[in-house]
Amino acid sequence: MHAKFGDNASYRRAPYVMSVYVFLHFFKYNRPPPVKICNFFYFQIFKEVLLMLQSNVVLLNKHQEILSFRDLAETTVSTYTSYMTSYINWVEEKLPARSLISVSWEEIRSYVKWLKDIKHLNPRTINVHLAQLRDFYHYVLKKDWDHREVPSLRFDEKLPAVPARDQVDLVIDSISNSKHKAEIALLYSSGIRVSELCRLHCKDILRSKNCIYISRSKNRSDRYAILSDKAYDILVNYIRTSYRGAKPDNWLFPGQKTNSHICEMSVYNVFINQLAKVGLSGYGFTLHSLRHAFGLHLYEAGTDLISIKEAMGHKCLSSTTVYLTLGIGNGRTVKSPYDLR
Repeated sequence: MHAKFGDNASYRRAPYVMSVYVFLHFFKYNRPPPVKICNFFYFQIFKEVLLMLQSNVVLLNKHQEILSFRDLAETTVSTYTSYMTSYINWVEEKLPARSLISVSWEEIRSYVKWLKDIKHLNPRTINVHLAQLRDFYHYVLKKDWDHREVPSLRFDEKLPAVPARDQVDLVIDSISNSKHKAEIALLYSSGIRVSELCRLHCKDILRSKNCIYISRSKNRSDRYAILSDKAYDILVNYIRTSYRGAKPDNWLFPGQKTNSHICEMSVYNVFINQLAKVGLSGYGFTLHSLRHAFGLHLYEAGTDLISIKEAMGHKCLSSTTVYLTLGIGNGRTVKSPYDLR
């Protein structure tokens, strides 16, 4: 089913259509936007995002169907589809008479340059764009991808900003709302991802085993995370004061809508606001910094890397070794051989 938006658009040369499926996929908000900006959203939809040639809409839908067939997470499908939408819109604007299958390697390199110089995307993100374009060639256009013509970009490995223990304590202690305090305390004390926190049920808190059950983590596997005694006390206070009717199958942190859990952006806003409140907003900390703090502080306390890897749910040990470097930066364990004599 397609909704057709007039043939007389002044900025288009041919009729453009948008599939209802694509429309709904991109514009699934947790809550409706304010009425006063609805017209702006519609204008952006029509002019910049989803208006494209019908033949290209068909190809985009096919790409999206393949992503869904691979059973990727909904947010991943949405992100990857937006990357392909960006490419198709660029081709229609810069190469209006060209079909997607006839775009040359040189023109694709021009698109990469546009992502880098005009959109100011970092090399890691551009490489994800290229990976989606490669899959689009393989599965949709049935065309080989030449890595020699469009190679991946090299990127810098930057160390994350990690708060010290007293800085984490300062943030958590400054939160007066019991629900928000429990969210941030659990994130740091257990090292879980914010996506995992949002999807916790009350029954996932296993006090008898001092652990938290994580269902379908980022790596698509179940696991257990650490349950801190101090965080548990904060969690109990939250349940007693703000969530007395909680049942085992209920979301641990319910959202505003009935039977929904909190969204990641809500937790992010809580953390950013608290950073500003305690004067730490200029340190480059993000919500994921709490997870890095969990790993680094464990390493600084003498915990071995294998145990940290399992506690954090890392698929590969290479993801955990960053704490070796961060630990050295904090003066941990390594002593110069010049001082050993």
